Amino acid sequence: MFPNQNSNSNSSPMPDASRDSRGQEASGGAVAHARRKMLIVQRRGLHHQGLVPMNSEALAATVAAMPGVEVLKVHPSHKHARRMASHPGEATERYSVHVDAHQVEQLRQSAPPHLIIEEDHPLRYGDKHQHLAPELHTLSAYAASGQTPVPQRILLVLQGPDGRPVDNAQVILTGDSYPSHGLSDASGQVSLELLQTTPGPVRSLLIIPDKSYWNAYLEQLVLQADQPNVITLVPMTEPNPRVPPQVPLGWGQQLMGLDLVPATATGRGVKVAVVDSGIDSSHPLLRGVRLGQDFTSSNPEGWRQDQIGHGSHCAGVIGANPMGVQALQMRGFVPEAEIHGLKVLPGGQVSSLLEAIDYCINHDIDVVNMSLGSDQVSEAVNQKLEEAAQHGVACIVAAGNSGGAVQFPASSIWVLAVGALGLQGEFPPSAWEARQILPQAVSPEGLFAPKFSCFGPQVAVCGPGVGIISTVPGGFAPDSGTSMAAPHVAGLAALLLSDPTLAARLGPRGPGRVAALFHLLRLLSSPVLAHDPENRLGAGVPRLHNLARVLG
Repeated sequence: MFPNQNSNSNSSPMPDASRDSRGQEASGGAVAHARRKMLIVQRRGLHHQGLVPMNSEALAATVAAMPGVEVLKVHPSHKHARRMASHPGEATERYSVHVDAHQVEQLRQSAPPHLIIEEDHPLRYGDKHQHLAPELHTLSAYAASGQTPVPQRILLVLQGPDGRPVDNAQVILTGDSYPSHGLSDASGQVSLELLQTTPGPVRSLLIIPDKSYWNAYLEQLVLQADQPNVITLVPMTEPNPRVPPQVPLGWGQQLMGLDLVPATATGRGVKVAVVDSGIDSSHPLLRGVRLGQDFTSSNPEGWRQDQIGHGSHCAGVIGANPMGVQALQMRGFVPEAEIHGLKVLPGGQVSSLLEAIDYCINHDIDVVNMSLGSDQVSEAVNQKLEEAAQHGVACIVAAGNSGGAVQFPASSIWVLAVGALGLQGEFPPSAWEARQILPQAVSPEGLFAPKFSCFGPQVAVCGPGVGIISTVPGGFAPDSGTSMAAPHVAGLAALLLSDPTLAARLGPRGPGRVAALFHLLRLLSSPVLAHDPENRLGAGVPRLHNLARVLG
């Protein structure tokens, strides 16, 4: 579950230097012995099978007796865990363990039915670009044929329209062989080795700036090896100059009706958690974020360091607060909500996500935004999501960016899954986003379902998720993905909960309120397409324009 990938960042999760990607301990390049990190959790609902759950002592003794198992940590559950117990004294803690690799299957097969035994996989968020350009991650037919590529040194110079160099941009250059990766320096230059078996245009050039500019995806480009190749990037203020932070609201927030909200509706009194890569609380519009926890390290302030920018982008859509900040106008859905930054990326594992959900239950979080996913289902996480819902925590999750079936945890019945929605004309034709328009899924208004967005029966609603400009460390940047769609819906959910009249109608904190909130978001949705046979957009995009009609 959640294999580690980095889609849109300037720093990749770094593995433990003492282990390879499978958790093998190495010394001097030789594998000493293979070990895998596993989770052991008691399965709930055993009384329905006529089984008596283990108490803490029995669970500890069972784990200790397992062959090849080394206990790394015993994680306590949340403060309300006993309420979920079906039997007095039922064990609620979970174990992180190392298991000899050759004994994993034997352990699973011989384990009592009381236990969930899963691998503690790394977490990730969706890598969008590989689905647009698979050649970035795989060898071409030429390379596979055994032909020898001829290397050429290519110098690229990245700049804006005013000639200002663009530094710290990821660059991926692909000929007809292996792709070459680099990062532009302070002068905007990056030197890359182009590998081609035959001369001619390159297959693709992908440039991902860290802020201020749109990405560029260029195909069949002719590059010179004997002189600098100047690439001019498009500023994020083109083609639409009225974008944050020049104006308060992005196109997605306006579509959802945030411009209809009175200035006094700021989300005060609501608690929102962003389970992601941390939040850059030094950003002028995110300084109000004062609470959080890093589940990837022991650093108590680590959640404030967002190496990826992903969590900060989501947090800006939800809670950017422009009050007292001159010249920066961007406003989130709930700028005065109590926002918690829960860091599980990069470097986090399934156990980190379980700890983050426990944190949400312990701190009475109202709405959780999760922009992460996997093709694999975790029974332990699904069980924890049920506990969250039972305690009134509404988890809103990105459907995924693989362009296929809805990923987990969005596929869980205990969450609200959000697909992505785009709007034509909000990005330049040179951007990656321009290749994401599904021709059969475009509305008369230019709204469209993007190719990358996961689809299927679990998608409840959609949110603006293409060409979304929001806060990142050091400034602002456009980004796309269901990761951007989910915080639009999470922000609106928090805004609805902050209204005393609506909150009273939704009921007291508990599973009923979560179900009522999810139902209300569906009722507020306006369908985008007349026909959506693959259910890419669910009930449509939730809009405050529909509130009066829904409430009668």
